[in-house]
Amino acid sequence: MSEWLNEYWHLLVVLVIVTIIAAVIFVMAGRALSRHNKEYKAQEQEIKHLLKLKEKYRNLTDEVILSADVGELLEGTALSYQLILQKKDDIEGSFNEMNDSKRDIYALDVFVQDASVKEFFSENGDILRKRIALAFSRIGMEDFAKRIEKIALMYDKDDETVSYSEKELEGMDEYIQQNDILTEIKLKAAEYIKKNCGEFVN
Repeated sequence: MSEWLNEYWHLLVVLVIVTIIAAVIFVMAGRALSRHNKEYKAQEQEIKHLLKLKEKYRNLTDEVILSADVGELLEGTALSYQLILQKKDDIEGSFNEMNDSKRDIYALDVFVQDASVKEFFSENGDILRKRIALAFSRIGMEDFAKRIEKIALMYDKDDETVSYSEKELEGMDEYIQQNDILTEIKLKAAEYIKKNCGEFVN
């Protein structure tokens, strides 16, 4: 046996290395599968959630709005408009034909879904960016509207008074998280929709 080890020790080393690599690959594959399963379940839950909202808020009436759960009313209302807009040839034109209240609520929902100031202002066009501060004012979030207005100026190509600041964007996202601003938006928007339900029916 010792003679074999002396002569073929390198094969033993290779076997050990291959075994270690196989074990690492097995562990990584297990983790990847676990991640995939979690992502799949999350996507499945999101699809079920959207289908439920679609069924519930497809036709917005006073009754639907007044009986709605305040935690989902903003998303459900915006989804109702999205279902209408996606059937239009000119989505932007159709969006601009909606009343200000509907457009503001739609913009607020996009902001909540993006869940980040940087993502909202980077991923969306002027049609939403230029009205989001007004949307916050509409639902009574005046202080936050002023904060957002400054961020909006960073993305305004025609304005040179405010410079782009990555640090300020990160600070705003921290502020949103620490103060649970997204939940406040949902609740205040729901309150506004319920008080003015006639402006939101379709």
